[in-house]
Amino acid sequence: MFFSTFIDRLALYDLHRKRSKDKHFSAFSLDTIARDEFYKSKIADVSIILDESRKKYMVGTFSYESLIPSGDLVNDTLKGEVFFNKTDIDKPNVIFVHGWRMDSYDRIKKIFHHRIMKDLGWNMYYFSLPYHFEREPEHSRYSGELMISANIDRTVESTRQAIVDLRALIHWIKANKTGPVILVGVSLGGWIANLIATLESQIDVVASIFYANRLSYSIWNTIPGKFIREELEQHGVTYEDLIRYWEITDPSQAVPKVNKDHILLISAKYDQYIDIKDADSLWESWGKPERYLYNCGHAGIVLCRKKLALDTLSFIQKKLKR
Repeated sequence: MFFSTFIDRLALYDLHRKRSKDKHFSAFSLDTIARDEFYKSKIADVSIILDESRKKYMVGTFSYESLIPSGDLVNDTLKGEVFFNKTDIDKPNVIFVHGWRMDSYDRIKKIFHHRIMKDLGWNMYYFSLPYHFEREPEHSRYSGELMISANIDRTVESTRQAIVDLRALIHWIKANKTGPVILVGVSLGGWIANLIATLESQIDVVASIFYANRLSYSIWNTIPGKFIREELEQHGVTYEDLIRYWEITDPSQAVPKVNKDHILLISAKYDQYIDIKDADSLWESWGKPERYLYNCGHAGIVLCRKKLALDTLSFIQKKLKR
């Protein structure tokens, strides 16, 4: 326990060495709207460019324009990496969703990528969240700064943009590929995966790794959110206010549309980024789907790669065989 906590605290110290210089606060002004309507989506007009051959794979990029434009041209063009099996006969399609402030897909690739290419041959898609990677505006201090912040409305709209655009990609895959669709989210990507599981029935398997449940809880009660909380409090926002403002982004407010038996939740007992109590809350509200608890902290994303890959891929394979 001490070692896991210590490693997470070191990583958090390094994380906060790069922090927002500008103030982001904006008051809440979004109109009340039903969840299904708020996150409504349609098929994306996806462009695929395959420009490299690697053994059994064709490698390239996919891109399309966001269905929920933010007004920032850089953020509103999605571009991700794609790996297609050359045979492409009923191969599963796995979409990976990264974490907050990640600046590349490397951490996720080091867990899953080689194992899938070598042993499974699945098609892979690496999806970029709003304001991350190539979608990060020039004035942003770090990847993802503008997605989660004290700008209450923009945080909700960025979440909406992520969900609607990810659903649009899923619809494209369903229309153009014959294999099942698998969604794997890590950290913030796990939260996105959980939220989309309550909205999208065309996902065959969901694996959510070191996920948050209630965004307001994470901002108010964990170290990564401390400076955002500080800015919100400076403007008179209380915890109860934030819960209400961000309720539409809370996965535990709805039941999954994905088969509960096809959902895997993985949490770390000593996580200093995601409070285990918050992770417990989602698991319980969803009727306790299959769940693994690791004796590590959030750094288990790096330290437990082999176990994460084995547990996640074994679960997915087991569900696809049924």
